[in-house]
This record gives sequence, C-alpha cells and structure tokens, in this order.
Amino acid sequence: MKLVNPLQDGNSFVYHYTSSATALDHILCNNTLLLNSCRKVNDPKESKHWDVSPFVRAELNLEYEQYDAISEEISTILKGNAKLICFSRDKPEAVNTWQPEALLNRGFAKSSMWHHYANAHDGVCLMFNREKLESTLKRRLTTGHLFHGAVAYTNRGILPKIPGDPFVIDLLQVNNPSGYFAAIQAHFDRWHKELFLQKLSAWSNEDEYRWVFLDRHPEPRVVDFEDALEAIVVGEGVDESQYESFLRHCVLHEADIANLIWHNGYPRIEHLGQPYITHRELVEENQSNK
Repeated sequence: MKLVNPLQDGNSFVYHYTSSATALDHILCNNTLLLNSCRKVNDPKESKHWDVSPFVRAELNLEYEQYDAISEEISTILKGNAKLICFSRDKPEAVNTWQPEALLNRGFAKSSMWHHYANAHDGVCLMFNREKLESTLKRRLTTGHLFHGAVAYTNRGILPKIPGDPFVIDLLQVNNPSGYFAAIQAHFDRWHKELFLQKLSAWSNEDEYRWVFLDRHPEPRVVDFEDALEAIVVGEGVDESQYESFLRHCVLHEADIANLIWHNGYPRIEHLGQPYITHRELVEENQSNK
C-alpha cells in the first residue's frame, strides 16, 4: 500500500493533479500524458515573453529593431518549442514517517494543488513511478532534447550577469538557419535548469518535478506512460459514478486507489484499496463492452 506505508525513498514517486474530466477523457482512457508549451503554465516567468539579448557578429551592423526582432524570435522558439509535463513530489520529511504526520509531506496531499489544479477537490491526483516514467519518456522522445529534475526555488537572478546569463545567447558562430536553431538548442542544453527548472520562492509549496523537451516543432507531444501509474487519489468532491470509473482504470492499470478527505483542515486517507485484486470483474465488464 504505497499511499499509507512509510515512504522508503522520497524520489520514488511523482504526482500529477488534474480534473476528473481530463483524467477520464484523456489521460487514463488513452494511457497518455501531454507535454505542453511552457506558455501554458501559471508562472509569469514562463508564460510571458522573455527579453533575450543576442550576441551577434559586429560586421552585421544590425539596427536596434533587428536586435529586438531576433530577441522576440528566440523567445518564441524557446518558449513555444519547449514542452513541459509537471508533477509534485514528496518532501524529504515524509521518508520513514508514519501517518497521519506523513500525509502533510506527501506529494498527493497538497491542499493548494488540490484547489488550483484538481478542480477544487473535484478531481484526482495521479501517482506515478518516477523511474518507470523517466524510462518511457526517454524511449519515446528521441528526436529532441529531454531534461528532467526537481524545480529549485530561489529569488536570485533578478539582476543579469554579463557574460554567463540564461537570457544572453551567443550567436557569433551562426551563419545559416540550421546553425541558428543549433545555437538555440545549445543554449537550451546549457541553461535549461535556470530557464525551466528554477522558479521564485513563492512557488515552493508545489515541490515541483518536471520533464522538459525541446525539438523543432511547437506542437504539444502526447506520450504513452505505459505501466508507470501506481495509484489514483480521488478528491472528496468526486461523485459516485466517476469514482466507479476510476476504480475500473485502477483495475486496468493495476493501480491502488484511495479517497483524500480533509478533516478539520488536515488530510486523511479513506477507502484505500487495490481494485485490481478485489474488483477483477470490472476487467471482464470492460472487455465485454468493447
């Protein structure tokens, strides 16, 4: 019972909060996760335009407007072509700690995340095996540059550093369009942590973990998560009919299930189960309906 037993390793799992509709209509029924443009996230550092300063050859004699156009285009490519999938993670304090105290530090029991991302407790939190998810993303995203890691929270960086700043890009060796994108990829490889894995301290309650993928295409990517799903934590606002649908998906994915309720302002696990053992008939029902 991974949701209640003392956590052995704080890096074992990652957690994705979402609405019931998104979980049932897209993620679970298709067995896929969406990597979307970083412009879709809430943090203004990522959703708003970046002012990127390009270093170019002096003999080009560019006007100010041309510098500005290059900056705009680089920001558009970096923010448009870089695609994210975002999760929460467990705090270190949860390791080897019994409930109920452990719940306050588990990645699936963040009250603000339930409110903002799981439709005000009327959604779910999907628990994934981090190593399995990492393995499948590496296998399926092979045509671009993929990075992952825990988000660092800091207020440093408000003042630029010249040279050596994530918002300063070296284009001195660019001679053609192919070299232009290669320079942007090289900049992404060097500065992806500062650009995509660093947020202001105000966001630290999310304990975020991300995969970031950059290729030549701005379209979102949909990736099969294979057997990485470990559990579905159901919000207290989910109705009975939807709960039965989540039960069925837990059977199909061999995942645990539980309700998370809030008693006097504190999280509590209820109705913990392993429906792939206790509700096997749902598999036969699902197959007969096909």
